[in-house]
Amino acid sequence: MTQRTTALAALIQAVYLVDSIARKGIADPEDSRVLIESIFSQGTHDPAMLYGGLNKLQTGLRVSSQILGGNDFPQSKALMTYCAGLLSIEKRLSKHAEMRNHLADGITRIEKQKQYFGDAMHNNIIAAMADLYGETISTMNPRIIVRGKTEHLSQADNTRRVRSLLMAGLRAAHIWHAHGGGHLTLLLRRKAIQRELGKLLKTASE
Repeated sequence: MTQRTTALAALIQAVYLVDSIARKGIADPEDSRVLIESIFSQGTHDPAMLYGGLNKLQTGLRVSSQILGGNDFPQSKALMTYCAGLLSIEKRLSKHAEMRNHLADGITRIEKQKQYFGDAMHNNIIAAMADLYGETISTMNPRIIVRGKTEHLSQADNTRRVRSLLMAGLRAAHIWHAHGGGHLTLLLRRKAIQRELGKLLKTASE
């Protein structure tokens, strides 16, 4: 449950940042960095370690807790729609070996660029990740439609950041599924996940 809830927090953090870019044109750089870095991390056994510690996922833990707690959170519907879309795509991706290989090769190539530039948030890395998303995930149906203000979504830099964060969200969706999470888990285990979120939030803020 701890691993699953951590993965959910990472997924929610990713779509929260996507929504923030779409509506306001901004996204917290450190919250974004930990997610982009996770794309290049191997293994899914300990999600907290993969994301560099629970303190790096405080935004995701907090927003997840608010949504599942039924608090008045204006973006709840949009965020859950994005989450459902990413979970669905990741599930289909698990049966699409050719697409998975294309993604893996692309990420390996981009990781070499990351080593060269020394920064996962470098504009060239974000652009390369966005291009890879366009070549792969964007071709799968149903596509994830990000809604927001045209003035923000029409900017190329914002589009690239959105696609990179959706890729990071897909990584989190994979971890969620790897630890037994499914489409019905949020409905059937809602209270248990809420309790776990409370524990993790306390640990993350210590």
